[in-house]
Amino acid sequence: MRRDEEGTSTPGVREEPLAIAVIGAGLYGLSTVERLIANTSEFPLPADREVHIHLIDPWLGRGSLTWRADQPPQLWMNSHAGQMTLFTDDMATCAGPVRKGPTLQEWAAAAGETLSTDASLDCLVDGLSPHRWASRSLMGRYMDWFLDHVSTNAPAHVRVHRHRKLAVDIRSVPEAAGEAESVWFADESSPLLCQRVILAQGAPSVAPDPVQTRLGRTLSAAGGSYVPPGHASPAQTRLVKPGDTVLLRGVGLTFYDYVQLLTTARGGRFTRAADGTLTYRPSGEEPRILAVSRTGVPPHPTRWRLKTGRLTRCVAPRFTSYQTITALARVADTQAATREAIDRMSAELDYFYYSELLVSDAARHPAEVERFQDSFTQAEPGSQRQREVVAETFPPEARLDFQQLLDPLRGRTFTDSADLQVWMRRYLASITNRTLSKRNTADLALITGINYVSRVLVEALRTGQFQINPEYYATLRAWLRVRARLLTGGAPWPRQLELQALSRCGVVTFLGRASRIEIDADAGSIVCESENFPGQVRAGHLIEARHSTPSVTAAGDPLRRALHGRGEIAELGAMHRLHSVGAQRVAVDSHGALITAAHEVSSTRYAVGTDTSNPILTPGLPRAGADSDVFHMTDAVARYVLASVVPATTHMATEEQ
Repeated sequence: MRRDEEGTSTPGVREEPLAIAVIGAGLYGLSTVERLIANTSEFPLPADREVHIHLIDPWLGRGSLTWRADQPPQLWMNSHAGQMTLFTDDMATCAGPVRKGPTLQEWAAAAGETLSTDASLDCLVDGLSPHRWASRSLMGRYMDWFLDHVSTNAPAHVRVHRHRKLAVDIRSVPEAAGEAESVWFADESSPLLCQRVILAQGAPSVAPDPVQTRLGRTLSAAGGSYVPPGHASPAQTRLVKPGDTVLLRGVGLTFYDYVQLLTTARGGRFTRAADGTLTYRPSGEEPRILAVSRTGVPPHPTRWRLKTGRLTRCVAPRFTSYQTITALARVADTQAATREAIDRMSAELDYFYYSELLVSDAARHPAEVERFQDSFTQAEPGSQRQREVVAETFPPEARLDFQQLLDPLRGRTFTDSADLQVWMRRYLASITNRTLSKRNTADLALITGINYVSRVLVEALRTGQFQINPEYYATLRAWLRVRARLLTGGAPWPRQLELQALSRCGVVTFLGRASRIEIDADAGSIVCESENFPGQVRAGHLIEARHSTPSVTAAGDPLRRALHGRGEIAELGAMHRLHSVGAQRVAVDSHGALITAAHEVSSTRYAVGTDTSNPILTPGLPRAGADSDVFHMTDAVARYVLASVVPATTHMATEEQ
């Protein structure tokens, strides 16, 4: 507010705008901007004051770093275009107003865009089917349109300013009237002044550790290359020449992106024979690709609704509920509480799976189904008695073995690499056919069980009481996420067929589970040994085909480094005296406000995203009709930020009238 020396309003002078900076224009940044705009109707400002939202990201106008609009069309999303949306809908239960809009598929159809190109899909669905996968670049264009749409349709007193710049620091402005922050940009001497700042950077880069630094230097000196964890892009593969040997460490979704960049994006193509067999025709530009990971196998393909059967009769859950999960969080013995919660979740998944396995089998008498369900539900979750009930009802080959599902290559040995390749192609065919089959409804029941348990955990997390026992909730989230990723987090099924074809022609060679990966400094190469067959393989290039693990203490982003260096941003584990293993989460309170290393809660700085301590169980793009917890997070922070400034402003204006 502009004031004269006596502290009264200057007549005829318009109020200074309320400025809110949102740093990061990916999913969380765009959603935060939309939620700020949507909620301004419920937090009215004086008539002469505007709201200025400053969106800051060097990738603005080009999609985002992850969803770059200029990346090759061969890189796909792993969810159907008809499911993806950036808008809230009638299923949303967040506190703010619902603002409906088109899904990715609906927008593409209206805009005349192509979702994706693939001969395997062309004969099954049309080019704009909601059951088709879209390219990542198309998602980037949808995000650009979304920002234009919400900005154009914002209320007259709300303006969105776009800064295609890199934010490198945030500093408080103590001399300002009221609370204020200055956002500093790279290569600029004047900052942007704002009342509130929201970090929405997604997954900022991580500084290389000593091992990664040594890998890069050794391989580069010999003409090779090292690519640290992160999103795949053509720039990261430019040093891999035709005929080179490149080791991809990781066989998840990022692995498939790199495979496309090294094959079809270099001119290779797939053809289908009369008998349906898929064949890869090399362009001659491909390297030799070696694939290795902790388990050696990729996750199961995402389910395709057109090929999914229907559950015979979906059972009611018996072992888990929101009340059970939250009650266990308050138990003093965290380890005992965690064991009981996992036993309950595991029993729930077993109950969904085995019940469907029985009722879908025409040879089973209804009395047998009832007998199993009664005996199983009366036994203690995770008990020996439950295992006995399963053993009495099902032969060994029909029993659900999660350890085998999660790690099927553990303990397997092959005489040589060729035998492993045959096993891997059969394995890929098996999980793909099982995903597409309408007969394996027990698999669908298992996924339904996972979705139910996920919703229960989401309900518990949305209470905001997770900070009572963060270790407990983190363990449950990790346990469930491993299973969800295995059964539903894989690449689209056409990619699984292509991977088999690439293996048959020798472009891709599977190494199974890695037992040892070392640097041969003299030769300037990587030496890899597999647990599953004897011998060694060498590669001149190593690509970490996986996302980077979020880090607060080792952030590569200059803004995070600056804040952490001054103790103005802290890691969750340090707040709770926990030893950090793996991902580090930015410490925030239940409203998303940053917590400093001195345990002080900021009144001007906030953060949203999967790298914050506010838990989010479904970190990917929101799905239509799914009441995404992405929207719950961004909406809650947007409302709290507005509430933190609007009431005081309104009260001040009232006093001066």
